Amino acid sequence: MDAIITRNQDVPNFCLLLGSGASITSGVTSANGLIDDWRRKLHSREGKRISYRKWLEKGKWYKSEDEYSILFELMYDRAELRRAFVEEKIVAARPGIGYMYLTNLLKNNVFNVVFTTNFDDLLNEACYLYSEELRPIVCAHDSAVNSIRITSARPKIIKLHGDYLFENIKNTMSELETLESNMKKKFLQFAREYGLIVVGYSGRDRSVMDLLDLLVRHDDYFKQGIYWCEQDAEEERGNRLSNLLKRDKVFIAKIPGFDEFMAELHHMANLSLPEPMINPLWMARDRQKLISGISKEQRAYGLIDEDINEMQERISQIISLEDEEGEGVFVSDIGSHLPASLKATLIRQKRGLESALEAIKETYEEAPDDFEAAYDYADTLVRLNKKEVLKEFLEGDVISDDYKTYFLLHTGDDDKVIDVATAVLSSEPSNAMARINRAISLKRLGRLKEMKNDLKILDDEVTLSSYLAGVAALRNQKGKLLQLLEKALVDHAISVDDIEVFPVFEEYHGDKDLMDLCEKFRRVETREE
Repeated sequence: MDAIITRNQDVPNFCLLLGSGASITSGVTSANGLIDDWRRKLHSREGKRISYRKWLEKGKWYKSEDEYSILFELMYDRAELRRAFVEEKIVAARPGIGYMYLTNLLKNNVFNVVFTTNFDDLLNEACYLYSEELRPIVCAHDSAVNSIRITSARPKIIKLHGDYLFENIKNTMSELETLESNMKKKFLQFAREYGLIVVGYSGRDRSVMDLLDLLVRHDDYFKQGIYWCEQDAEEERGNRLSNLLKRDKVFIAKIPGFDEFMAELHHMANLSLPEPMINPLWMARDRQKLISGISKEQRAYGLIDEDINEMQERISQIISLEDEEGEGVFVSDIGSHLPASLKATLIRQKRGLESALEAIKETYEEAPDDFEAAYDYADTLVRLNKKEVLKEFLEGDVISDDYKTYFLLHTGDDDKVIDVATAVLSSEPSNAMARINRAISLKRLGRLKEMKNDLKILDDEVTLSSYLAGVAALRNQKGKLLQLLEKALVDHAISVDDIEVFPVFEEYHGDKDLMDLCEKFRRVETREE
């Protein structure tokens, strides 16, 4: 990190190469997530003549470096269908906190050039949301890239595989074989001047990887080296990446994640938070989503949590959260006009969930078609044990049916859970949420044979420790349940609050060993906060 921050005459030493992993916390499905989804859909298309795992092992593309591009073309055989799919996947994404930090790093010239294999526009959007005047040059067309000058002071965002807004996006094997000629020439120019930091990129694209492998063999390119960032957890590498990492100028850098890495760089550069994020007059609806939408897993990282707290405190200075009787109120004109979701976040932080309920409900009422707002309201009703209000709320259609099965469990209407889940599974046989929730209701009603059939299917299809813990709970396998829950808690795949409210664990909610496990991790969560 010192090599990134330490610059000669404020000239950056490195450019960035971002992959899809950088956009996961901004709401974009990762390449691995898409691969898993496509596998299951293709398996369903073929009528499930054999088990899912056996079907996977028969596929020549399974776990190959080109699996993403092969499956994409199998799912969507025409270019216009692939483009429409990409647009659907990223249209609701919003730049997360990692992009806020990166915007400020660009503004302060820690970086000046960002290459990306992504189709989304998150970094450019972040520059508009989280800065006052930063306006980057964005290039997604081979024909336009020649106009970009290396010496330009404006930040440059270069999309190696195009933009979903245009017809030139690359997804399939044949499309990913090579970079366009002008794009390749421009990449060579920057490679002569900068080192390269790679974040969130798996190295699947032959066009990019072959070019990197060629350039690192020559002394004139990447003189500062290539630093390939990987998550702390061990990652499976493809042959192309494994071969590249054998080169002298290529190094592995272990990071917790994109958001956390950007937070570290931001703090090492001793940068102040951007004005739009600490001045409430700048807090338009899109900007406040950064605060209200931050997850527990992201806040578990100390630097991010510290900055979110500072943003909340600075905003709270213009509002009064309590009157003389201790009731939650907003007394200033500015405070009363803050977005409801931001008010809900601030009240929840200061006074707890019960006090925030009305603001959470108001958030949903401001955007009744917003799934996240509806989910947050329903989840709050669950955690406050307001069953009748929840039951009435679920009569609407905002919550998708697979999630509705979970909330219906809390109302005690097991027959309806089974009906809704069965309807979901008729069209999506691999929907694990609907299947496990149906299994819970089947067990409650004593229909154990049907429950066992669902659990057998889940054995074949789920790998997440939190789901496997639920299966163990329904089978009354206490030892396995505790082991899997501990792993899920370590991986931040589930929280103690989740365990205490999820119906799948209801038979163990008074169990001493489970309570001890929860208490152990509650102390960890408290220390992290």
